[in-house]
Amino acid sequence: MSENKVIVSEHVLEIRHHATGRLLDVRGNVADYIKSADIFPHWEIDTNVVKFRDAPKKPEKVGAFAGYQSAGLFVYDPDTRNFFEDKFGKFWRTLVKNQHYSVPDITRFGCRSKLFYNSQKSFEDINSEIYSKFFSEEFRGLVGNQEKDLQIVIELKEQGFDVRVTIGPIHKEEANRYFTFHSDHFTDAGVYIDIDVYKSVGVTHKEVPTLTKRAMDIAWAKADSIVAKVGV
Repeated sequence: MSENKVIVSEHVLEIRHHATGRLLDVRGNVADYIKSADIFPHWEIDTNVVKFRDAPKKPEKVGAFAGYQSAGLFVYDPDTRNFFEDKFGKFWRTLVKNQHYSVPDITRFGCRSKLFYNSQKSFEDINSEIYSKFFSEEFRGLVGNQEKDLQIVIELKEQGFDVRVTIGPIHKEEANRYFTFHSDHFTDAGVYIDIDVYKSVGVTHKEVPTLTKRAMDIAWAKADSIVAKVGV
């Protein structure tokens, strides 16, 4: 990896649950309740959801939502690796303790991380490095050795989660297509990694913070090991 290596990341955690009409009657109360906990200074009420954010007009770094069928939080390019799980943990604990409605039984826990690792190498060199690490020369000869681009998708079972990993080289400026925000580092070529860690059976309200930490540990460990192996 180059001395100028940076990691730009975006994370979102969504808890899907059975529908609740009760939230629609108390959206204003929930908005005030979350704001009073000093988690978010700004909120907005839509038809089926209450949205929270860190800035007046749109989220700059972090936002969240509580809807009639799901709740969640997202973070753009956090400064530390534990910022996301800490912020979500506080939001979730506050939400489930509110006195205005009860969060129904959970149907899916999903934690998704999108990561961009920049490189001083060209896209073509990065593409070749990834290809050589994941495919044999025999396979390369079978499909043709003049590949222009590639994307690798792997689905796994790990620590009680389903895990979907997508890996690929990325052109200069191309990262803007995959992230919700802009970064100056997207002018570089690099490696894009998308890791979705989810669980759909037996998720309880109490274990959500623990699941969040485990999911993030899995995501970062996989991303770091992939990039170290590729060596871009």
